[in-house]
Amino acid sequence: MHQGGTRLRVLSIPAGHVYTAAIRPEDVEYLPDPDIDGHWWPHPALDAAWWEDLPAEQLPDLVHLHFGFDHLTPGQTGAFIQALRSRGVPLVVTVHDMDNPHLKDQTDHHEKVRLLVDAAAARITLTDLAAAHLPVGTRVIPHPQVVTDPPPGAGNGQAPGVFLKSLRGNVISDPFFYRILARTVRRELGRPLRIHLHEDPATGDLVRALSGGRLSGVIDLRVHAPMSDHTLHEAVAECRTVLLPYLRGTHSGWLEMCRDLGVSVAVPDCGMYEGQADDPQGVEKYRTGDPLDAARALIALYGRGPVPYAGDRAEQLRQIRAAHRAVYREVTGR
Repeated sequence: MHQGGTRLRVLSIPAGHVYTAAIRPEDVEYLPDPDIDGHWWPHPALDAAWWEDLPAEQLPDLVHLHFGFDHLTPGQTGAFIQALRSRGVPLVVTVHDMDNPHLKDQTDHHEKVRLLVDAAAARITLTDLAAAHLPVGTRVIPHPQVVTDPPPGAGNGQAPGVFLKSLRGNVISDPFFYRILARTVRRELGRPLRIHLHEDPATGDLVRALSGGRLSGVIDLRVHAPMSDHTLHEAVAECRTVLLPYLRGTHSGWLEMCRDLGVSVAVPDCGMYEGQADDPQGVEKYRTGDPLDAARALIALYGRGPVPYAGDRAEQLRQIRAAHRAVYREVTGR
Protein backbone atom coordinates (compact mmCIF):
# COMPACT_ATOMS: atom_id res chain seq x y z
CA MET A 1 0.00 0.00 0.00
CA HIS A 2 1.27 3.43 -0.94
CA GLN A 3 2.40 5.33 2.17
CA GLY A 4 4.51 8.15 0.70
CA GLY A 5 3.59 11.60 2.03
CA THR A 6 0.27 12.54 3.56
CA ARG A 7 -1.89 12.78 0.44
CA LEU A 8 -4.16 9.83 -0.08
CA ARG A 9 -3.95 8.32 -3.57
CA VAL A 10 -7.44 7.34 -4.69
CA LEU A 11 -8.28 5.39 -7.82
CA SER A 12 -11.63 6.99 -8.59
CA ILE A 13 -13.63 5.29 -11.35
CA PRO A 14 -13.94 7.66 -13.08
CA ALA A 15 -11.74 10.57 -11.92
CA GLY A 16 -12.25 13.30 -14.50
CA HIS A 17 -16.06 13.24 -14.68
CA VAL A 18 -17.67 16.55 -13.68
CA TYR A 19 -19.25 14.95 -10.58
CA THR A 20 -16.16 13.18 -9.28
CA ALA A 21 -13.93 16.16 -10.02
CA ALA A 22 -16.25 18.35 -7.95
CA ILE A 23 -16.33 16.14 -4.86
CA ARG A 24 -12.57 15.46 -4.64
CA PRO A 25 -11.05 16.79 -1.40
CA GLU A 26 -8.20 19.20 -2.09
CA ASP A 27 -5.66 17.12 -0.14
CA VAL A 28 -6.51 13.89 -1.98
CA GLU A 29 -4.90 12.78 -5.24
CA TYR A 30 -7.12 11.11 -7.82
CA LEU A 31 -5.13 8.93 -10.18
CA PRO A 32 -5.74 10.02 -13.78
CA ASP A 33 -8.24 8.25 -15.99
CA PRO A 34 -6.87 6.15 -18.83
CA ASP A 35 -7.16 7.48 -22.38
CA ILE A 36 -9.00 4.84 -24.36
CA ASP A 37 -9.61 6.35 -27.80
CA GLY A 38 -10.38 9.65 -26.10
CA HIS A 39 -12.54 8.13 -23.37
CA TRP A 40 -12.01 6.70 -19.88
CA TRP A 41 -14.23 3.64 -20.24
CA PRO A 42 -14.16 0.73 -19.85
CA HIS A 43 -11.69 1.45 -17.05
CA PRO A 44 -8.95 -1.25 -17.15
CA ALA A 45 -8.84 -1.39 -13.34
CA LEU A 46 -12.27 -3.08 -13.41
CA ASP A 47 -10.57 -6.11 -14.98
CA ALA A 48 -9.29 -8.42 -12.22
CA ALA A 49 -6.20 -9.25 -14.30
CA TRP A 50 -5.08 -5.58 -14.19
CA TRP A 51 -4.38 -5.92 -10.46
CA GLU A 52 -2.26 -9.06 -10.77
CA ASP A 53 0.66 -7.29 -12.44
CA LEU A 54 0.43 -3.93 -10.67
CA PRO A 55 3.65 -3.29 -8.67
CA ALA A 56 3.08 -2.87 -4.93
CA GLU A 57 4.47 0.68 -4.97
CA GLN A 58 1.79 1.67 -7.52
CA LEU A 59 -1.16 0.39 -5.51
CA PRO A 60 -3.68 3.13 -4.64
CA ASP A 61 -4.74 3.67 -1.04
CA LEU A 62 -8.31 2.84 -2.03
CA VAL A 63 -10.67 2.46 -4.98
CA HIS A 64 -13.78 4.65 -5.15
CA LEU A 65 -16.24 3.24 -7.70
CA HIS A 66 -19.03 5.50 -8.98
CA PHE A 67 -20.15 4.19 -12.36
CA GLY A 68 -18.78 2.75 -15.58
CA PHE A 69 -19.15 -0.94 -14.71
CA ASP A 70 -22.09 -1.60 -17.04
CA HIS A 71 -19.99 -3.91 -19.24
CA LEU A 72 -19.12 -6.30 -16.40
CA THR A 73 -21.03 -9.50 -15.72
CA PRO A 74 -21.82 -10.35 -12.09
CA GLY A 75 -19.04 -12.93 -12.28
CA GLN A 76 -16.53 -10.37 -13.49
CA THR A 77 -17.70 -7.99 -10.77
CA GLY A 78 -16.99 -10.67 -8.18
CA ALA A 79 -13.54 -11.24 -9.68
CA PHE A 80 -12.80 -7.49 -9.47
CA ILE A 81 -13.82 -7.49 -5.80
CA GLN A 82 -11.61 -10.51 -5.08
CA ALA A 83 -8.67 -8.87 -6.87
CA LEU A 84 -8.93 -5.83 -4.59
CA ARG A 85 -9.08 -8.08 -1.52
CA SER A 86 -6.03 -10.03 -2.62
CA ARG A 87 -4.03 -6.80 -2.96
CA GLY A 88 -5.37 -5.31 0.28
CA VAL A 89 -7.02 -2.31 -1.41
CA PRO A 90 -10.27 -1.15 0.26
CA LEU A 91 -13.32 -0.38 -1.86
CA VAL A 92 -15.63 2.63 -1.48
CA VAL A 93 -18.84 2.53 -3.52
CA THR A 94 -21.21 5.41 -4.28
CA VAL A 95 -24.58 4.06 -5.40
CA HIS A 96 -25.73 6.57 -8.01
CA ASP A 97 -27.97 4.13 -9.89
CA MET A 98 -29.98 1.60 -7.92
CA ASP A 99 -31.74 1.14 -11.26
CA ASN A 100 -29.57 1.70 -14.32
CA PRO A 101 -31.41 4.21 -16.54
CA HIS A 102 -30.03 2.70 -19.74
CA LEU A 103 -31.17 -0.89 -19.11
CA LYS A 104 -34.65 -2.37 -19.42
CA ASP A 105 -33.68 -5.62 -17.67
CA GLN A 106 -32.16 -4.69 -14.30
CA THR A 107 -31.40 -8.25 -13.13
CA ASP A 108 -27.63 -8.21 -13.66
CA HIS A 109 -27.30 -4.58 -12.58
CA HIS A 110 -29.06 -5.27 -9.29
CA GLU A 111 -26.81 -8.28 -8.64
CA LYS A 112 -23.68 -6.26 -9.38
CA VAL A 113 -24.77 -3.45 -7.07
CA ARG A 114 -25.50 -6.02 -4.34
CA LEU A 115 -22.04 -7.57 -4.72
CA LEU A 116 -20.30 -4.19 -4.65
CA VAL A 117 -22.30 -2.87 -1.70
CA ASP A 118 -21.70 -6.05 0.31
CA ALA A 119 -17.95 -5.89 -0.38
CA ALA A 120 -17.46 -2.17 0.21
CA ALA A 121 -15.58 -0.83 3.21
CA ALA A 122 -17.81 2.25 2.95
CA ARG A 123 -21.04 2.89 1.09
CA ILE A 124 -22.33 6.28 -0.06
CA THR A 125 -25.49 7.37 -1.85
CA LEU A 126 -27.06 10.72 -2.72
CA THR A 127 -30.45 10.70 -0.98
CA ASP A 128 -32.13 9.44 2.16
CA LEU A 129 -34.68 7.68 -0.07
CA ALA A 130 -31.93 5.61 -1.68
CA ALA A 131 -30.18 4.96 1.63
CA ALA A 132 -33.38 3.40 2.97
CA HIS A 133 -32.91 0.59 0.41
CA LEU A 134 -29.21 0.05 1.23
CA PRO A 135 -27.46 -1.47 4.26
CA VAL A 136 -27.52 0.37 7.57
CA GLY A 137 -24.53 2.67 7.79
CA THR A 138 -24.73 3.88 4.19
CA ARG A 139 -23.74 7.54 4.22
CA VAL A 140 -25.84 10.15 2.44
CA ILE A 141 -23.72 12.79 0.70
CA PRO A 142 -25.79 15.00 -1.63
CA HIS A 143 -25.12 15.87 -5.25
CA PRO A 144 -22.96 19.00 -5.62
CA GLN A 145 -23.69 22.14 -7.60
CA VAL A 146 -23.76 21.72 -11.39
CA VAL A 147 -24.09 25.32 -12.63
CA THR A 148 -21.42 27.59 -11.17
CA ASP A 149 -22.04 30.57 -13.48
CA PRO A 150 -25.79 30.99 -14.11
CA PRO A 151 -26.76 33.06 -17.16
CA PRO A 152 -28.38 36.49 -16.67
CA GLY A 153 -32.08 36.19 -15.96
CA ALA A 154 -31.87 32.70 -14.47
CA GLY A 155 -34.93 32.20 -12.28
CA ASN A 156 -37.16 34.39 -14.44
CA GLY A 157 -38.02 31.91 -17.20
CA GLN A 158 -41.60 31.53 -18.39
CA ALA A 159 -41.83 28.44 -20.62
CA PRO A 160 -42.95 24.98 -19.50
CA GLY A 161 -40.38 22.72 -21.09
CA VAL A 162 -38.97 19.25 -21.66
CA PHE A 163 -35.52 18.33 -23.02
CA LEU A 164 -35.36 15.00 -24.87
CA LYS A 165 -31.84 15.29 -26.33
CA SER A 166 -31.22 12.17 -28.48
CA LEU A 167 -33.86 9.94 -26.86
CA ARG A 168 -31.60 7.78 -24.72
CA GLY A 169 -33.03 4.48 -23.48
CA ASN A 170 -34.68 5.88 -20.33
CA VAL A 171 -36.53 8.72 -22.11
CA ILE A 172 -40.18 8.40 -23.14
CA SER A 173 -40.31 8.30 -26.95
CA ASP A 174 -44.04 7.75 -27.53
CA PRO A 175 -45.49 10.83 -29.30
CA PHE A 176 -48.88 10.18 -27.66
CA PHE A 177 -47.35 11.08 -24.27
CA TYR A 178 -46.18 14.48 -25.52
CA ARG A 179 -49.36 15.27 -27.47
CA ILE A 180 -51.56 14.69 -24.43
CA LEU A 181 -49.11 16.49 -22.16
CA ALA A 182 -48.86 19.51 -24.46
CA ARG A 183 -52.59 19.83 -25.12
CA THR A 184 -53.34 19.73 -21.40
CA VAL A 185 -50.63 22.28 -20.59
CA ARG A 186 -51.84 24.57 -23.42
CA ARG A 187 -55.44 24.38 -22.24
CA GLU A 188 -54.61 25.08 -18.58
CA LEU A 189 -51.72 27.55 -18.89
CA GLY A 190 -52.39 29.13 -22.27
CA ARG A 191 -48.80 28.37 -23.26
CA PRO A 192 -47.25 25.86 -25.65
CA LEU A 193 -45.04 23.12 -24.28
CA ARG A 194 -41.45 23.78 -25.37
CA ILE A 195 -39.81 20.51 -26.49
CA HIS A 196 -36.08 20.39 -27.24
CA LEU A 197 -34.72 17.54 -29.41
CA HIS A 198 -31.34 16.89 -30.96
CA GLU A 199 -30.96 16.63 -34.73
CA ASP A 200 -30.26 12.91 -34.75
CA PRO A 201 -31.48 9.85 -36.69
CA ALA A 202 -32.90 8.51 -33.42
CA THR A 203 -35.24 11.50 -33.05
CA GLY A 204 -36.55 11.69 -36.63
CA ASP A 205 -39.82 9.82 -36.10
CA LEU A 206 -40.70 11.81 -32.99
CA VAL A 207 -39.85 15.13 -34.65
CA ARG A 208 -42.22 14.32 -37.51
CA ALA A 209 -44.94 13.16 -35.12
CA LEU A 210 -44.79 16.39 -33.11
CA SER A 211 -44.48 18.85 -35.99
CA GLY A 212 -47.09 21.24 -37.38
CA GLY A 213 -50.72 20.51 -38.12
CA ARG A 214 -53.07 20.62 -35.18
CA LEU A 215 -50.10 20.85 -32.82
CA SER A 216 -49.25 24.34 -34.06
CA GLY A 217 -49.40 26.63 -31.03
CA VAL A 218 -49.58 23.59 -28.76
CA ILE A 219 -45.97 22.44 -29.07
CA ASP A 220 -43.01 24.79 -29.47
CA LEU A 221 -40.64 22.27 -31.08
CA ARG A 222 -36.94 23.15 -31.09
CA VAL A 223 -34.65 20.79 -33.00
CA HIS A 224 -30.94 21.54 -32.77
CA ALA A 225 -27.44 20.16 -32.47
CA PRO A 226 -26.18 19.19 -29.00
CA MET A 227 -25.61 22.35 -26.98
CA SER A 228 -22.57 23.57 -25.11
CA ASP A 229 -23.06 23.74 -21.35
CA HIS A 230 -23.44 27.53 -21.51
CA THR A 231 -26.08 27.37 -24.26
CA LEU A 232 -27.90 24.57 -22.47
CA HIS A 233 -28.02 26.56 -19.24
CA GLU A 234 -29.45 29.53 -21.13
CA ALA A 235 -32.13 27.32 -22.72
CA VAL A 236 -33.11 25.73 -19.40
CA ALA A 237 -33.17 29.15 -17.70
CA GLU A 238 -35.81 30.28 -20.23
CA CYS A 239 -38.16 27.75 -18.60
CA ARG A 240 -40.08 28.25 -15.38
CA THR A 241 -40.52 24.52 -14.96
CA VAL A 242 -39.11 21.43 -16.71
CA LEU A 243 -40.36 17.85 -16.92
CA LEU A 244 -37.97 14.90 -16.55
CA PRO A 245 -39.45 12.37 -19.04
CA TYR A 246 -37.75 9.32 -17.57
CA LEU A 247 -38.95 5.72 -17.50
CA ARG A 248 -36.38 4.51 -14.93
CA GLY A 249 -33.33 5.63 -13.01
CA THR A 250 -32.41 6.77 -9.50
CA HIS A 251 -30.72 10.17 -9.24
CA SER A 252 -30.28 13.03 -11.71
CA GLY A 253 -27.59 15.60 -12.36
CA TRP A 254 -30.09 17.22 -14.73
CA LEU A 255 -32.41 17.89 -11.80
CA GLU A 256 -29.55 19.55 -9.92
CA MET A 257 -28.79 21.71 -12.96
CA CYS A 258 -32.40 22.88 -13.14
CA ARG A 259 -32.48 23.72 -9.45
CA ASP A 260 -29.19 25.65 -9.72
CA LEU A 261 -30.99 27.77 -12.33
CA GLY A 262 -34.06 28.32 -10.16
CA VAL A 263 -36.19 26.08 -12.40
CA SER A 264 -38.70 23.73 -10.76
CA VAL A 265 -38.85 20.10 -11.92
CA ALA A 266 -41.63 17.58 -12.50
CA VAL A 267 -40.10 14.19 -11.65
CA PRO A 268 -41.31 10.62 -12.26
CA ASP A 269 -42.03 8.35 -9.31
CA CYS A 270 -39.75 5.59 -10.67
CA GLY A 271 -36.59 6.72 -8.89
CA MET A 272 -35.37 8.79 -5.96
CA TYR A 273 -35.56 12.10 -7.80
CA GLU A 274 -37.99 13.71 -5.37
CA GLY A 275 -35.50 13.10 -2.56
CA GLN A 276 -32.84 15.27 -4.25
CA ALA A 277 -34.87 18.44 -3.89
CA ASP A 278 -33.34 21.35 -2.00
CA ASP A 279 -36.90 22.65 -1.46
CA PRO A 280 -40.06 20.50 -1.58
CA GLN A 281 -41.73 23.30 -3.55
CA GLY A 282 -39.12 22.89 -6.28
CA VAL A 283 -40.29 19.43 -7.37
CA GLU A 284 -43.58 17.68 -8.05
CA LYS A 285 -43.84 13.93 -8.53
CA TYR A 286 -45.95 12.31 -11.26
CA ARG A 287 -46.80 8.73 -12.18
CA THR A 288 -44.13 7.44 -14.56
CA GLY A 289 -45.35 7.40 -18.16
CA ASP A 290 -48.73 9.02 -17.37
CA PRO A 291 -49.15 12.15 -19.54
CA LEU A 292 -52.16 13.52 -17.66
CA ASP A 293 -50.41 13.21 -14.30
CA ALA A 294 -47.24 14.69 -15.81
CA ALA A 295 -49.33 17.65 -17.03
CA ARG A 296 -50.85 18.02 -13.55
CA ALA A 297 -47.34 18.18 -12.05
CA LEU A 298 -46.12 20.76 -14.58
CA ILE A 299 -49.22 22.91 -14.12
CA ALA A 300 -48.96 22.77 -10.31
CA LEU A 301 -45.29 23.81 -10.43
CA TYR A 302 -46.00 26.58 -12.91
CA GLY A 303 -48.65 27.99 -10.60
CA ARG A 304 -46.17 28.19 -7.72
CA GLY A 305 -44.00 30.59 -9.67
CA PRO A 306 -40.20 30.68 -9.50
CA VAL A 307 -38.63 28.62 -6.71
CA PRO A 308 -35.03 29.79 -6.11
CA TYR A 309 -32.48 27.26 -4.89
CA ALA A 310 -32.76 26.96 -1.11
CA GLY A 311 -29.36 26.80 0.56
CA ASP A 312 -25.72 27.72 0.17
CA ARG A 313 -24.12 25.72 -2.62
CA ALA A 314 -20.58 26.82 -1.72
CA GLU A 315 -20.95 25.69 1.89
CA GLN A 316 -22.62 22.48 0.74
CA LEU A 317 -19.64 21.72 -1.53
CA ARG A 318 -17.24 22.29 1.35
CA GLN A 319 -19.22 19.81 3.43
CA ILE A 320 -19.38 17.29 0.56
CA ARG A 321 -15.60 17.33 0.15
CA ALA A 322 -15.06 17.09 3.91
CA ALA A 323 -17.43 14.12 4.08
CA HIS A 324 -15.51 12.29 1.36
CA ARG A 325 -12.21 13.07 3.05
CA ALA A 326 -13.57 11.57 6.29
CA VAL A 327 -14.70 8.41 4.48
CA TYR A 328 -11.33 7.96 2.78
CA ARG A 329 -9.37 8.40 6.00
CA GLU A 330 -11.69 6.08 7.89
CA VAL A 331 -11.34 3.17 5.47
CA THR A 332 -7.56 3.55 5.16
CA GLY A 333 -6.92 4.27 8.86
CA ARG A 334 -5.03 7.41 7.85
